[in-house]
Amino acid sequence: MSLITQPRYLTENDMQRIHAASLEILSKKGIVFESAAARDVFVKNGAKADGNIIYIPSELVERSLKQLPQTFKLTAVNPDRSVVVGEGLAIHPAGGEVFVRTHAGERREGTLKDYSDLQKIYQYCDNIDMTGYQPVTPQDVPDRLNGLLCAREAFVYTDKPWLAPMAYVGRKEKAEILHLYDIVFGADFVRNNYVTWNVVCPESPLRYCEYACESIMVFSEYNQPTVLVSAPMSGISSPIFPLSTILLSNAETLAGICLSQLVSPGVPVLPSASLTFANMKTASWECACPDTALMLAGAIQMYKEFYHLPARAQTGVTSSKCIDYQAGFETMQSLLLTALMGVNVTSQSAGTLENLLTVSLEKTVIDDEVIARVRRLAGGFDTSDESLALDAIFEVEHGRDYLTHDTTLDHFSEGFRESISDWNTFEQWSAKPDREITDRAHQKVCEILEEAQPLLGRDEIKAIDDYIASV
Repeated sequence: MSLITQPRYLTENDMQRIHAASLEILSKKGIVFESAAARDVFVKNGAKADGNIIYIPSELVERSLKQLPQTFKLTAVNPDRSVVVGEGLAIHPAGGEVFVRTHAGERREGTLKDYSDLQKIYQYCDNIDMTGYQPVTPQDVPDRLNGLLCAREAFVYTDKPWLAPMAYVGRKEKAEILHLYDIVFGADFVRNNYVTWNVVCPESPLRYCEYACESIMVFSEYNQPTVLVSAPMSGISSPIFPLSTILLSNAETLAGICLSQLVSPGVPVLPSASLTFANMKTASWECACPDTALMLAGAIQMYKEFYHLPARAQTGVTSSKCIDYQAGFETMQSLLLTALMGVNVTSQSAGTLENLLTVSLEKTVIDDEVIARVRRLAGGFDTSDESLALDAIFEVEHGRDYLTHDTTLDHFSEGFRESISDWNTFEQWSAKPDREITDRAHQKVCEILEEAQPLLGRDEIKAIDDYIASV
């Protein structure tokens, strides 16, 4: 039983104003597309160009929006792990982090082993629905092979949907990563099913670099979805007001939707709320500020209620540099609000620290339980006649208990169960060697990594390795 009502921060009139203003921005101010190929596509379909600025007519935006599917299935190599995007809540890994925080407290650059270890943990965590992506960028492998080697580790050690690495490379390198999916699934299957997606970030305000344009175009040509992550910072790369930041992000997202639909009409696009509130004290951005959470909520409402599209959000984040009380309440703050808003996909929701700069294997395990708690809260509770249990109340005598009643025996295992929290008595807790949650999480990480085994067949692994060697 889900919530009867959800939080709403925008009125119907507010959403209409944002949409109308977005159309005005795109048609009158225009948006920069650094790719000549992208500009040619727009001009051939009725847009006007002035140098690298494209002025997108409102009717082109409206036509593109009508072509988008409201849901789509992201297929895993294990069909039971496939995810329908747009139905319920799906969690995918952190992305963009540079550093790894070890259990000993060291902050260091990430390696390919760290990336591989994170994939093994994602496979274990029941509440993380997708793998791959870029939870850390390995610094010990050549840039030319970074995306391919990361994808290989996800392919080998997980059977959940594989998200393509967020490698900042051109069309040729993007096609090479997609070829790995051809090896495992078969080229025909890939062209007729959605097996991954591509994350594209416009550069606020109102600019798509050549890399972003080519990413949208090559994935659309492969019939694979694009995730549009507009990430303006209020007062820095957008006006200081939350409403205007939502507006700027919305306009940038609509422009990317148009490009994808011109290349491949009907290919899914997943808009992502990644707006952030600027900390004017330090001239930096804060992903875990309550103002950031409010802006995310407004953007999600636009995607879900006004455009009737699946929505993704950068949530479950913290500015804390370590796994402490601050990390806990900031992670829960953003994750719970976006879940209550009805977000369909979350990013940065497991293991992230330090404003997305650092990732922790131990926090990933802890966040798996945080996500489970959020799912439980957002799911509500049963309100059927059976759950009213009026008969049971009449059957049990005054002052007696329900411990052995049939309703208790039939349903006692349905309640929430902790996975990393400690619910023992003080005496039981005191007797344990791993009393701190970080120590328990570290022990679980060690167990996961020790037990992890390749899940992909030898022939597929060899074919992937041979292809990477050829590159």
